[in-house]
Amino acid sequence: MDNHAKATLEELDYCLRAVAEGDEDLSLALNYAIEADRARLAALYAFQIELRRIPALVSEPPLGEIRLQWWREAIDEIAAGAPGRAHPVVSLLAASGAVGGEMRDVAEGLIDARARLLYEPRFASLDDLREFLRGAETPLARLALGAVATCPATVAASLAEACALARFAPQLAPALASEAATAATHLRAQAASGTIRFSPADAGRLAPLSLTRGYVARADGRRWPVMKRLAMFWAVLTGRF
Repeated sequence: MDNHAKATLEELDYCLRAVAEGDEDLSLALNYAIEADRARLAALYAFQIELRRIPALVSEPPLGEIRLQWWREAIDEIAAGAPGRAHPVVSLLAASGAVGGEMRDVAEGLIDARARLLYEPRFASLDDLREFLRGAETPLARLALGAVATCPATVAASLAEACALARFAPQLAPALASEAATAATHLRAQAASGTIRFSPADAGRLAPLSLTRGYVARADGRRWPVMKRLAMFWAVLTGRF
């Protein structure tokens, strides 16, 4: 094995561990991804976890902005083909092509949206929360689909917003959780009501989005890893969300 291949395996292992420690849903979802997608998705999921952690790691907004700017510059360098920064997530993002081409702007949008929590972590309304999630969480589905997906991006975006509402409202805006759950239920039902059946590859890329109904039913935050596995398995098996 050459040094580049060895380094890539080390970076993949780092990202897989970061996802396993940082997000149960995303970690479980990697089990349902096709082999060709696994490194790319691990890099994207680890990238998202890095962004999510920033507001809690800093004591002042300018410090968070510095960290976010570091990631912007890293994405720009990847897009320009410049030598990667000495960070396993950056290296795997570059090696897997996860943020190349049109995906660059999507990735930078995730970075920009995360700044919202540095300044005002509270949400005044459901619309306020939805706007944040549309910028900071739902585009991850677009990145996961990548450039070779065959399913409509609009359907994936609606499913992603529904899942984000159901999952994150109890954490980010407890007072809005019930309203968010209702909105998530309607949004998922509308997105899933058509004749679209996702391919096994696309379903694997979007596997976390199969958990909306489970989060609505478990707003108290209790863990449900076994049922998560079953929901993802069924989504990938049937192509239905």
